[in-house]
Amino acid sequence: MTYSLMIQEKEGNTIYLPSTVSLSGQTMAAFGSVSTPCRFVSSPLLDQQIIVTKDVARRLYIPFAADVHLVLDNDTAHLGPLVGIFTAGFTKSPLRPVGKRSFFFAKLLSQEKKVGGFAFLFGAHHIHWETGTVTGYFYTESGWVQREVPLPTVIYNRLPNRRIENSETFQTIKETLKNQYGIPWFNENFFNKWEVYCLLKEHPHSRPYLPDTSLHPTAETVQRFLDHYGEAYLKPANGSLGFGIYHLVKKNGRYECRFRDEHGYNRMRIFPTLSSLWQHLFSHQKLDHYIIQQGIRLIEVNGRKVDFRIHTNKNEQGVWQVSAVAAKIAGKRSVTTHMNNGGIVKTMEEIFPDASVRQRILKRLRDAALTLSRGLEEQMGIAIGEIGFDIGLDQKQHIWMFEANSKPGRSIFKHPKLKQDDERTAMLSLAYAVYLSKKIIAEPEALLQ
Repeated sequence: MTYSLMIQEKEGNTIYLPSTVSLSGQTMAAFGSVSTPCRFVSSPLLDQQIIVTKDVARRLYIPFAADVHLVLDNDTAHLGPLVGIFTAGFTKSPLRPVGKRSFFFAKLLSQEKKVGGFAFLFGAHHIHWETGTVTGYFYTESGWVQREVPLPTVIYNRLPNRRIENSETFQTIKETLKNQYGIPWFNENFFNKWEVYCLLKEHPHSRPYLPDTSLHPTAETVQRFLDHYGEAYLKPANGSLGFGIYHLVKKNGRYECRFRDEHGYNRMRIFPTLSSLWQHLFSHQKLDHYIIQQGIRLIEVNGRKVDFRIHTNKNEQGVWQVSAVAAKIAGKRSVTTHMNNGGIVKTMEEIFPDASVRQRILKRLRDAALTLSRGLEEQMGIAIGEIGFDIGLDQKQHIWMFEANSKPGRSIFKHPKLKQDDERTAMLSLAYAVYLSKKIIAEPEALLQ
């Protein structure tokens, strides 16, 4: 339930609440990390409104009127929540504060009206440690505006890349906000492919979806995979967007390798022996951070491989749900189905026009994604609100998970029929932030272990 928070111009150190709210001796009001003593008055004239006098709003750094949640805890009434979305790459442009990604963040923040609370964008240089406040970017009907607010109730990590995330600066900020200020993060780091595989392998319900995978591939490992499966993929353990992937195939006594060169072109090389392939392609390249994964004979459309991007999100009850499903068709001669490599997005209706077939496959894909989401969260033991899975269906109808992404790309949502799915994934990210905020108030120790 949300309330319309209004700021009364006259001062009176008072917050007026509907008489339906059961007060139990509250003497403090809190917004984000800031709290202040004030007087609470129950008013039968209010239905779903909360009125905060100007002086209280000023002390709490409430930026403007909005729909909010109210959580009562011991002697404190918590208004909000105040959700911080942490990122990097800020510009000096008031219209595009984070460059090309401003449009994505505008769509994300515009969903706060559906869930209630305040959500804002910030980076490391926006934090004022001496006052415990942040100069955050809010997206309003007038566009982007900056307001000084308290440190947030929860933080959603949307850093753009691993390099920034692994920097000492970010790690120090994250640990300080988590440990000294008690602020929980969700999706706090990028996933590593090998770590994900090892964790899910220990989860009995997730294990059947995992292709055979090995770390630090050598020529001997590749030979074993090709002898056993006929094809294999070499992938960077920390890679994304399909960069640096090699598809190896043993065929008619020869060895084929498909890859994308440094200019973005899809290439194929054929070698008489594996040793000649290895010498030509990998003798000067370290594969310490690579994994090798068994090749899967995926279903095809017009001779091109198909896999599926499945987004899962935690909802306002903290329960996993599938928020988007789309098919990705590989580009011509492409190693992967990624959009930046010529891949094409299709809806499930376009791939499976027969309704009964489509529903059967959809159910199996959804069940797999939810099982994997629960398994990954259980094994990692951290707060996760969103996962993007790349999942395949082989020609024998077995489901395989290829990748799990904690900061999934949004390219599938360029398809005009996936607009609602795009909005749903954004809305659920904020809905989960509300859930997490309420949980940290009720059970602070549970989330900060």
